[in-house]
Amino acid sequence: MEKSGNKISVSGAVVIIISFLLFSFAQYRPNRVLTGTNVFARELFESNFLLLLLFSFLILIFTIINSRRYVLFVGGLSLLLIGLTLYFFGIALERESFQVITTGRMSIGGGFWLALLGTYMVINGSFKGFYKAILYRRIFYIFILLIIAGFLISGHLNSLSVMKEFANRSSAFFSQINRHFSLSFLSVLVSILIGIPAGILIYISKKANHPALFIINLGQTVPTLSLLGLIMAPLTLLGEQSDFLRNLGVRGVGFTPAFIVLIIYALFPVIHNTIAGLKLVDDNLLEVAKSLGMDRSQVFWKVQLPLSLPVILGGIRTAMTQSIGNTILAGLIGGGGLGSIIFLGLAQAAPDLILLGIIPLVIMAFLLDSFFSFFLFFYRRKFSGEIQ
Repeated sequence: MEKSGNKISVSGAVVIIISFLLFSFAQYRPNRVLTGTNVFARELFESNFLLLLLFSFLILIFTIINSRRYVLFVGGLSLLLIGLTLYFFGIALERESFQVITTGRMSIGGGFWLALLGTYMVINGSFKGFYKAILYRRIFYIFILLIIAGFLISGHLNSLSVMKEFANRSSAFFSQINRHFSLSFLSVLVSILIGIPAGILIYISKKANHPALFIINLGQTVPTLSLLGLIMAPLTLLGEQSDFLRNLGVRGVGFTPAFIVLIIYALFPVIHNTIAGLKLVDDNLLEVAKSLGMDRSQVFWKVQLPLSLPVILGGIRTAMTQSIGNTILAGLIGGGGLGSIIFLGLAQAAPDLILLGIIPLVIMAFLLDSFFSFFLFFYRRKFSGEIQ
């Protein structure tokens, strides 16, 4: 295993230990908006604190040993540590000392997020230089998400402030997730339908290269909020002057301006990666394909496009994760999505309401990114095998 991988994993184990020793794992507040009191791991977990600390030191010891034989064991210990931390967290939430004030709220502290960061570093570093490292890492990350989701769904952590916020907005929460994903996915889908053919045309027609890319790059230089403002004015005018467009939903606020802006921002990585992927294919390889009797169309569809597909998919992957983040701004103009929950939390100075919007956003982006990672990994293996 590479020494750099060992440094990352050892540093991650140290971060986990520091999070338990020096950082608060929870914050107890009299109500949802007032500033609270930090609760450190020793106070929160009481007698279970030493057990969690023991697992943290075990992770450190095995990362220092730095042997391939213990890589999966280190990953398993990391998962077990996260699971035990959440289990003991749920037990601590029901303690009488935290239930004195009926309106009291217990929020997740910085120590827990730091421990998650340390776990990420341990897993990332442990598999560095490992065959199929990307698969092992992603699988372990998904297991961490499943452990967290399992505890949340089970009701074991219902006393957490973020879960109380969820209980108050459960119906709106799922509808906003659906709205957010639909807006992100449809905008990227449209950008793919426009961007890939446009990228191919730009690649084929060298004259159209500079002016077309200049327009695309120009759209990226305008800040998202400014672009929303620029688009809202003409859309409002069009909606007022045309009953047909107004009935289609074209107006200055809501879904339409957000959808258009998301398409514009998603076009940039799709078009650029399409051009880059096609340019990366070796000209000598294309000449060999022609010498085998393939015509221009066959060379493109059977050789050039399959070889450039990983780069093109990389652009779609970037567009998808970027779009999920940018869709937050739809909440500012009545477009819905998780941004409406986040901005409501900001307006009410309620950090757990903000967290309720951010957590599914991060999970959504991670799962989609993992899907593309798995697909690209298996596609490269299959394609390289076919070439051999």
